[in-house]
Amino acid sequence: MKASQHAIVAVPTSISLWVLTGYNIWYLLMSLFLGFLIDVDHVWDYVREERKFDFKHMFIKSYTGDFKKLHIVFHCLEYVPIAWIIGLIIGGEAVTFAAVFTIAYLSHMIPDLLSNNVHPLGYFFIFRAMKKFEMREIFHQEDTWAKK
Repeated sequence: MKASQHAIVAVPTSISLWVLTGYNIWYLLMSLFLGFLIDVDHVWDYVREERKFDFKHMFIKSYTGDFKKLHIVFHCLEYVPIAWIIGLIIGGEAVTFAAVFTIAYLSHMIPDLLSNNVHPLGYFFIFRAMKKFEMREIFHQEDTWAKK
């Protein structure tokens, strides 16, 4: 999904969470990061594979799915239950943190799941590790799904 499309979802979500949390600036910033900026993890994969940094080429490579291996360490649905486990153990404000984290994080991940041709488990780090981070095992061509 393109950055501009993530922004369309992330900005209203972040503003809503900011208002709902009593204008807490940290929740606003966290929400903007989670909803929009977590795509910075593509930089790691790009530099690791290309051994250089070219901003324009990175976006082209990301949107065409031209990676051999894909780690995308911020795109891990395991973070949601981890946030809730920590929030419930600590209690109080940590529960609010877990709720804001979940809403903001899913405001990025759900559109990615719906718009990218990703395996249903592709945004779980454990699944990607089991597939040795092979891009062709995580993201498929349209006709590949019909054959499985």
